Amino acid sequence: MNSDEKPDSVRLTKMNRRVLIRRGLIAALILVCMASAYSFFLVFQFHRHIATFQKYNAGLLVSYEDDQGNTSVGIYGSAPGPFFIPAPFNRYHRSLYSIYLRDQPNTNTEEMDELFRLFHYFHKLEELHLEGILLDQDRANSISSLSNLKRLKLQRCQIEETCLISLLKTKELTGLSLEDSTFPEVELEQLKQMPNNESLQALNLANCHITDRTATILSQCRNLEFLDLSGTQITDLGLKQLARLPQLRILILDHTDVTDAGVAYLSSTPNLVELSLSNTGVSDESLETLKRDIPALRVSDD
Repeated sequence: MNSDEKPDSVRLTKMNRRVLIRRGLIAALILVCMASAYSFFLVFQFHRHIATFQKYNAGLLVSYEDDQGNTSVGIYGSAPGPFFIPAPFNRYHRSLYSIYLRDQPNTNTEEMDELFRLFHYFHKLEELHLEGILLDQDRANSISSLSNLKRLKLQRCQIEETCLISLLKTKELTGLSLEDSTFPEVELEQLKQMPNNESLQALNLANCHITDRTATILSQCRNLEFLDLSGTQITDLGLKQLARLPQLRILILDHTDVTDAGVAYLSSTPNLVELSLSNTGVSDESLETLKRDIPALRVSDD
């Protein structure tokens, strides 16, 4: 009797194995289908968000590797890619490198808020340029959530109180431009805190309300190489502080009240290679003296 039951037991075991294998394959197929569906959803969502920005005439740039292996930047949709990868998937993989967004006459507050909420979908975003836009706390938080942001340009923007602090608190920015924007000067104190005092290399404060108080703050940004203070309220006292920047290479002081006394301090800034002093009271004699101290210096004072 036992010998008769053994073949049945073997057949049953083999059948169970086939069932288990079949179930495993079905489960794997379901997982693959779900992963594929989710991937298609992400690609579709990405292009839907892109279309939203394009609707408001945003400038979109991508970063890609050219045939020589060098990193290049091109306009979204026109950058070349591998022929064997479908364009929608290739564009999703690259995401966006830079967004330029300006206030549009027919854009209402709700529509602009929606655009700001879409920023975080572009996880590779390194540059953001906003022009003529009001920045409140919610919009500032949307920008501060961009973990890879390196360069932020806010041109002709109205920045509400405490918002600049939020923007600068957690970012390792290498470039910051606030040209023609309005904000409380005291909030630039955040620049002397880590990590910005180490990471910041370029700063544009042209035509902002900036006094010698800010110069003291900026003197602690030890890696600052480019500084534009044209049209500000900076004076010789502030210039004395800025002369301490060890890496400063380009300094723009057009339309300021600096004089010969302030320019003399720059002789202790040996890495300075470009200095612009258009529409200032600095004399030619003072500039000649500075050039003797820094032979490589190029001066523009038209």
